Amino acid sequence: MKIKIGGIVETSLTDVLFNPSFVVWFSFCNFRCPWCSNFSLVKGEGEWIEINELVRKIHENKSFVEYVQATGGEPTLQPDGLVELFSNVKTLGLKTSLDTNGSNPSVVRALVKKKLIDHLAIDVKTELIDEKYWRVIGRKYPHVVEKIKKTLYLANKVEFVEVRTTFVPSLLNVSDVISALKEVKKICKEFNFVLQQFYPFDEILRRGFVDKLLPKRSLIEIGKKIKEEVGLDTLVIRTKGGMEII
Repeated sequence: MKIKIGGIVETSLTDVLFNPSFVVWFSFCNFRCPWCSNFSLVKGEGEWIEINELVRKIHENKSFVEYVQATGGEPTLQPDGLVELFSNVKTLGLKTSLDTNGSNPSVVRALVKKKLIDHLAIDVKTELIDEKYWRVIGRKYPHVVEKIKKTLYLANKVEFVEVRTTFVPSLLNVSDVISALKEVKKICKEFNFVLQQFYPFDEILRRGFVDKLLPKRSLIEIGKKIKEEVGLDTLVIRTKGGMEII
């Protein structure tokens, strides 16, 4: 079986919270976020690779990682390949991580049922209201918030859960994130929240977002306010340079 990927990172220290991981970047996405910095994956660019070949590469790096993460793009758009990859990862004795936008709860449900997810990272992009979500993801995606909530409910069956929000200054304000997290807390019993720095890479979809980089110190101040207002025990700031707990 083959999957289409945009690349791999053999050892990452930032993609799974405080755990080294082997990262596979899946091609294709069902969102069109105007601030997306991985738009080549959104368009489906990349190469088809046999899963056996990918597993061989993972095996070569087995001693250096704890997890294998599927990210993208949106990995749940290649569900059969995702199941096959994670099944093989389990046979290697490694843990699995899925980074998803939450829009395909049926795929997540199948993975949970097969006990193939050890770490689930869910992107919560803004306040959980369809109209606000459509603005951030660049398209009118039917019932998107309902689907994300279903994925958040499924997260209760996963041991290690990470909720992520990328703070894009011109699209989000602090109240959007606070509102979203208060709703998440009603659904998901335990999760780690990560506030991510928006970093405008060269292939960003809309060039108007190129100059929207928020300094780390500003992101930390925003994080402190979110932590206090939502009542989080800890909050993690993730920037290009690494992670910091506040």
